[in-house]
Amino acid sequence: MKLRMLLVVFIVAVLATPAMAAGPYMGGSLGVAIFHDSDLSAGGNTANAEYDPGFTFNINGGYNFDPVRLEAEFGYKNADLDKITVGGSTFSGSGSDVTVLSYMLNGYYDFKISSPFTPYVGAGLGILHGELDDAGVKSDDTTFGYQFMVGAGYKINKHITLDLSYRFQGAASDFSENGLSISYHSSNILAGVRYNF
Repeated sequence: MKLRMLLVVFIVAVLATPAMAAGPYMGGSLGVAIFHDSDLSAGGNTANAEYDPGFTFNINGGYNFDPVRLEAEFGYKNADLDKITVGGSTFSGSGSDVTVLSYMLNGYYDFKISSPFTPYVGAGLGILHGELDDAGVKSDDTTFGYQFMVGAGYKINKHITLDLSYRFQGAASDFSENGLSISYHSSNILAGVRYNF
């Protein structure tokens, strides 16, 4: 009888633990966007673009199935052009910038450890909308995108989790309009917060 009661208590505890941790959440983060050098092509000519460090923020909402999380995310990234190299000549990129809006579906796996810290890895797929503003002349395009994430959450209480992450994001194909095409990849370091309902 005692063994049966212990077994029932154990099963209830195992089943109850994920249920207590699981649930919907929403969050946001901001940080530094480091755009990788881009290949530019126009009219049969090619060039290389370099960027200054930029700015990024994300807004997300999802559901924690514990240890798996699924979420929808909107992201914004912007960086100024530093310089453009054509052949052996280099020109200032002053007055020009690139903005990328992302609409992603992400999946995460949280590694449960005996600590308030919870490391995680993740990946996402979605749509990227890129815009090049070249001294007021704008070109834009939409393409498929992907990203990979690694980071850790720090649980303040049952509702608030602080988050620090690295994200690599890229476009599956170049942004292209009116004969101008530009490649896109970025590394992003973000700090944020999640509210668990």
